[in-house]
Amino acid sequence: MIAIICAMQIECDAILKYCTSIQKNVLFNRTFYEAELAGKKVVIGLCGVAKVNAAITTTILCAHYDIQAILNIGVAGGLKENENVMDLVISDQVVQHDYDTTALDGEAGKGIWVKADQDLLALAIKVLEPMDVTYHVGCVASGDLFVTKQHLEKLLHDFPDAICAEMEAGAIAQTADSFHIPFIVLRSLSDVAVKEKSAMDFMEYVQIASQKSAEFTYRFVEGY
Repeated sequence: MIAIICAMQIECDAILKYCTSIQKNVLFNRTFYEAELAGKKVVIGLCGVAKVNAAITTTILCAHYDIQAILNIGVAGGLKENENVMDLVISDQVVQHDYDTTALDGEAGKGIWVKADQDLLALAIKVLEPMDVTYHVGCVASGDLFVTKQHLEKLLHDFPDAICAEMEAGAIAQTADSFHIPFIVLRSLSDVAVKEKSAMDFMEYVQIASQKSAEFTYRFVEGY
């Protein structure tokens, strides 16, 4: 079974339109949708925003269901000049940029890193290539804050290879790794922090992004 983790209900709903045999299940006050997608069994978890919510949902998924792979979809802010709003990002690794024990551990205490599964990465690229979308592969930076200009300089200094920033993938990646379950992260860019006037109207954007993510998810599950 493939687990799909979304932060927002609108993202879940877009995927559910592709699903059949849908059954809603509430476990420990968390909502899950067991369904069939592209002829395969999936479970879609609605995690909410930020790392603790994401960690709780991922832990329940891994402990309660027979999960072979985890796909995390959602939105993020871009961090590179060559990126544009609505581009997609696929993780080759994830770092928790707000984890910092350097006062005790020196540079080794900066960030928690988890590598994405290489087979899932290859499948994600294979799925994206015929979709006529611009995508980037790289490090997803995850933390419990919206990255504003005051945070941007430090983030880019500490993690120069990061290509987007968001709030859930770090917890999902660390939890998946603890359960020895392969994962991959897909993010659609809502803005690009290093550019001026790059943001779209959020409500318009999130609907378009959710539709794109749902199409990707269907093709990803179909090809798994």
